[in-house]
Amino acid sequence: MDLTALMAVEEIAKDLNESEEKVLLDFMKSNVANMLYDDSTKLWWDGPSATAEEFKNQWTF
Repeated sequence: MDLTALMAVEEIAKDLNESEEKVLLDFMKSNVANMLYDDSTKLWWDGPSATAEEFKNQWTF
């Protein structure tokens, strides 16, 4: 799950032209991070791109 989070943060930062540090802080405060680390949601099964998309769909910038 940590690798999925890291890869998602890298993808989000690149897509949004933001620093990875800022995106990581925003990501870890998000509902998506909670979902990723909640094994019952199985979000991590879908991989980092799906996690990044979920974050971008839910986060207000």
